[in-house]
Formats: sequence, C-alpha cells, structure tokens
Amino acid sequence: MKINPKKCVKSLLLIVFGCLLLVHSPLLALDDKDADPLAGERNQEIDLGLEKIKLDTPKKATPAPADTYRRFKAEDETEKVKAKITDIELQGNYFVPDKTIKDAIFSRVGETVSNPKIKADLKAIYSLGYFSDVTVEFEDYKDGTRVIYKIFENPVIRTITIHGNTVISTREIRSNMQTQTGKIINFKFLQSDINRINQLYKEKGYALARVANVDTDAKNHTLHVYIIEGIVESIVLEGNKNTQDYVILRELSIKPGSVFNEKLLAKDLKTVFNLGYFSEINPVFEPGSTKDKIIIVLKIKETRTSTINFGGGFGEAEGWFGFIDFSVNNLFGTARNMLIRGQSGQELQTYQFKYSDPWFLPDQLGDHTGFAFRRWYTVGTDIYLADEDKIRNGWDASITKPLRENLNITYTLGSEKVDPYGTTTFESYLQDTIGVSFSYDTRDFWLNPHSGALYTLALKEGWKYTSYTSGFFKATMDLNQYIPIVEGQTFATHLGVGSGFGDVPEGELYWAGGANTIRGYYPSEAKTGRRKVILNLEYRNTFNEIFQGVLFFDTGNAWNDGFIVTSDFISGWGPGVRLTTPLGPIRLDYGIPSGRTLGEGIIHFSIGQAF
Repeated sequence: MKINPKKCVKSLLLIVFGCLLLVHSPLLALDDKDADPLAGERNQEIDLGLEKIKLDTPKKATPAPADTYRRFKAEDETEKVKAKITDIELQGNYFVPDKTIKDAIFSRVGETVSNPKIKADLKAIYSLGYFSDVTVEFEDYKDGTRVIYKIFENPVIRTITIHGNTVISTREIRSNMQTQTGKIINFKFLQSDINRINQLYKEKGYALARVANVDTDAKNHTLHVYIIEGIVESIVLEGNKNTQDYVILRELSIKPGSVFNEKLLAKDLKTVFNLGYFSEINPVFEPGSTKDKIIIVLKIKETRTSTINFGGGFGEAEGWFGFIDFSVNNLFGTARNMLIRGQSGQELQTYQFKYSDPWFLPDQLGDHTGFAFRRWYTVGTDIYLADEDKIRNGWDASITKPLRENLNITYTLGSEKVDPYGTTTFESYLQDTIGVSFSYDTRDFWLNPHSGALYTLALKEGWKYTSYTSGFFKATMDLNQYIPIVEGQTFATHLGVGSGFGDVPEGELYWAGGANTIRGYYPSEAKTGRRKVILNLEYRNTFNEIFQGVLFFDTGNAWNDGFIVTSDFISGWGPGVRLTTPLGPIRLDYGIPSGRTLGEGIIHFSIGQAF
C-alpha cells in the first residue's frame, strides 16, 4: 500500500486553524528613543512566538510626581544622574524574592550608571517570566544615585480552567503543566506548558490539536487555556468504482465529527488495505467549512477482483489433471467472496464451493462478525490422505467474532460423509466436528506481513459414526512472528505444534513434508501422525511491488505416540520467489531435503506466503 507521509504533511500544512489570538504589545520599547518606558496600559498581551497570552492585570498605582525621580529614557540622560550607583531598590515584588531578581541583573552598587546595563537589567528582570511590566527610576542617594526598579507582578492564579479538550482529560493536561494554583503566573513556565500540552496531543496522534489561546481573568484569579483539537468534518472516497462506499467507511474508526488522529488513520488504512481489494490508498487533507475542521479525501486504486482461471498439468502421483476456477472477490462491491472450483484428473475429481462475508448480520451479531462456508465433493484417490478410492461429501461453516482489539474467536461446525468407491471396500462412516479457535493478530499487512505476529490456538472435537461411535480431540497451536530487519527485509518464523487424542481420522492427521510444512519432499515422502512439531524460518527481501526473494529452512516431524525425538526430524532448505500478479500472490519454492544434493530438490508451486 502506498501511503505517502510527506504528502500528508504538506496537505496538513494547508489547513489553517483559526486561533483567534490577540496580536499586540511590544514587550519593551526601550530601544525606541521616542518611547516612554512608563507609557502603556497594564493590560498587556505577550507574544510568546507561536501562541499569544493575554494578561488582564489590574492597574497599578500611578507613578509618583516627576520631581521625586527621573525617568530613564535615553543615553544623554546619564548626564542628569550622579554617576555612581549607591543603592539598588526593588518595588512591587510581593511574591518574588529580592534575591531572585538581584541575581538576574547586571548592575551593582559601586558601579557607574550604565545605559546598556540598565537596559539589560530591565530585559533580564522581565525575562524571569513573573512580571507583566518593569520600569526604572532614579533618585539621589548618599552622594550617588539610587536605581529603583518598579515591578508589576503577574496575578496569582487560584483556578486553572481547560477549554475544548474532549480526547484528553483535564487531569492529564494539568499533570503536564508547571503552572500551579496559588502562585503567580510565570510566562516561561506558561510557554513550556503550552509546548507540553501540544506535545502530549502529538504523542497520542492528535496531530492537528494545539493550544489556541491562553488568557487570565485577574479579577477572578483564573487562568484559561483554550484548545482546538481538530475535527473531521467529512470523509470523501475517490476511485472506488467497484466497491460500495459503506464497505470502506465501516472499517474506519475515524468518523465525521470525531477528533482527527493520525495514528488511528494509519491503522484504519491498513485495515482497509487488508480487505485485499486495493493496490493504493492515499489520504489527502482539505480545509473544512470552519477553521477547526478538515476533510479527509481517500484516493483509492482498486485491484482486479473477479477471475476465471483454468489449466492443467501432470504429476508423478496425480497423473494428468485439469482445473477451472471462478473466483469473485468483493461480490457486487460488498466485500463478500465466492469461489467455485472444479478439477478432474486420472486419480481424483474435486468440486468445491466457498463463500465468506466479513460483516455477517452486523445488526444481530455485531460489527466485524465474519462468516465462512465451504462445500466439497471428491471422487477418487486423494494422494495427500490415503491411497484408496473414496467419495467424500462434506461441508463446514465458521463464525468469527472480535473479543477485543487484535483478538478474535472462531466457532466451527462441520460434517463429512465418506463412502467406498470402485473396488475399495470399507465401512462407510459419517464424521461430525465442532471446534473453537482463538487468534491474536498484529500483522501490518495480511497478504505479505513485514512486522507483527499471528498466534492461533485451535481446539477441535469430532465423532466418527460407523457400526460403533468413536471420537477424537485435537489441540493445535501456531505461532507466527514477523521481524523487520531494514526497509524491505523481514525475518519470518513459524512454530507449529499439535496433538490429537482418540480415533483421529486420516483427514485430521498432521503432516510433515510438502509445500506448506517442510519443503523439499513429495507427498509420498511426508510423515503423518497424531502429533507434530514444525519449525519454519524465512528471510524475505522485497525488491519491488511485484518481486520478493526468499531463503528458507524447514524442520520438524509428525508421529503417533511418545515424545519428541529430534533425530527423527526431517529438514529442507532452499530459495524461493514471491510474485504479485493479477491472479493473486504466487509462491515458487525450490526445496532441497537435508542430505541430498542441490539437483535433487523439488519445486513447490502455491498461492500466498507459506505462513
């Protein structure tokens, strides 16, 4: 699937979130020779870069008459004060200790009054973050000059109110803030709080959320933090000519009216891609009707969903055979799948019908409830089961329901009637089965996983009815792990173990040897039994969207009784290729059995990955 993150970011940059912010207030006008450092209201808005903070501070007492001090305005006024600093006084700091302020300034008692240092002092005091305004005054003192810094502290905050947050709790936001009640506001802490809140949203995937505005109500001693989270106004689909809109939209956890989350969207797109009907899904973002909304446009490229395959061949054991398949994936654009298959050969005739629906009766059974049904009829000798002519007529059905994220439960029910055919003589029997399985699936892409895992535990119980009734029970566990190495390269592992008890019929026995277990062996060489241990290792290197190279090693055994005996294991290794075609993923493996030469390998042709 092609999901271009750079395009997503560029699109996001087009979205302008209206933060009706207040733009005013130079912090200090001392660099302007015509500016009066005492001028200006005490109601100031402080520009902190990306955000604006409005401080509604109460007006302070008016300055003392001009004859009690002189304003420090310009360089030439240093001539009007006595050169030596004989005292430094702070006024107006009721909560911030004198030491904190004096440690920040550059001027010292005994030094000469310096215009650059006084300016630096004002800037340093203001930069502490506790004050809404700072001015300087001078008066004669002990044959020198007393420098008086008049300080206007920010208000004390008794209440912090968070507005606009719906996906992150107020408690969690408050826990990430340095600003606390019972203390005066500090601009530096507040800017840090803004950054922390923005980062908190970003870490959770809410890429469009941000602090839009912060202001104080000095009268009520309240700090207000306003957050815009970014709402999805609508989701538009483009390019899905054969797929109904609802098939795609029902897979999305992001809905119109919800807060946009980039992590959730990426997960949703993987879910849609795993339907198997699309080769590309690219999201594009457009501005919504208001500045706090966006429109998500999904540009989709569909794959071929209906195929008719036919062919034939010759096998040493199978003899000549021909087949025809009619496969319809995404039936009528509803995500339902159907397969009709027929095969006729010298040894075996097979007819099969499959149907599946990933959203079966959602109103009655709930979302994501899957249903699958299979019907088969075979006549002749199935070399993979036994060297006898039989008629097999059976069916099975399954219902899959999600238990929680990534964890599903599947219930199965099946029945098969087996009769002798031709010269074969045995007592006909009916076999019924019931089962339950659990699967934990975190794979990124189901058809060709690069990361994640698939763990399954299957339990099956069956009954065989002849002149007497016998039963069996099977427990099978498969553990698949996909470990990304570098981009395009994956190390995949599979461990399969199983054990059967009772009168396990031949169709339910475990196999070790062949295209799907241990490669490099003919069916006639495979081992069968009521117990199994299979280990498969694969190194996969994806060269492009069509071609993937594989190196594999398989080992294991199937046996009837007793414990594992590793000396009885059979092994195979070799190279393989995976080809993505309009007919689906094709697998070609050249398996070389252990102890044999390179030329004694076997080519295995299959559909899909080995595991």
